[in-house]
Amino acid sequence: MGYTHYYAILDWDTPEWQKAWAQLIQDVPNIIKEARVPLSGPTEDEDTVTPVVTDSEEGIYLNGIRRNSHEPFILCKPGKWTFCKTAQKPYDLVVTSILLRIWMLAPKNLDLGSDGGYEDWADARDLCATLWPNDPTDGMWVHGDEEDNVGAEDERCQVN
Repeated sequence: MGYTHYYAILDWDTPEWQKAWAQLIQDVPNIIKEARVPLSGPTEDEDTVTPVVTDSEEGIYLNGIRRNSHEPFILCKPGKWTFCKTAQKPYDLVVTSILLRIWMLAPKNLDLGSDGGYEDWADARDLCATLWPNDPTDGMWVHGDEEDNVGAEDERCQVN
């Protein structure tokens, strides 16, 4: 199947998520800038680069560029359970950092799974710790998962 992240926002209408969404829309450009990974927004042609979408109404839409693209990361209302197969290409850093930032802002509103384990998310944890040094970045993993995914029901990372 390939290296994939699975995610959904559980309730777009909660006050916690509404506040988190507004903050996330402001934070994503900072994640992109810090990651220093070439990205594109919506496009049907891999040779065409469009601006990344980060808008409170339209949502978030991004992908890598050319052979560093795979499947787009899309987060928009209504937020059905979905996935993004990044194949661990460079833009995976941006995807995992956004997902980690969501957890940092509204952990009860995020349903998240990943083919990656704790170590696969190290660069995202480092990036988020750089941008938000006073916010914890390790708490979303099930206790013990930090070592080797022990206790996972399958190969996917178990997150809270």
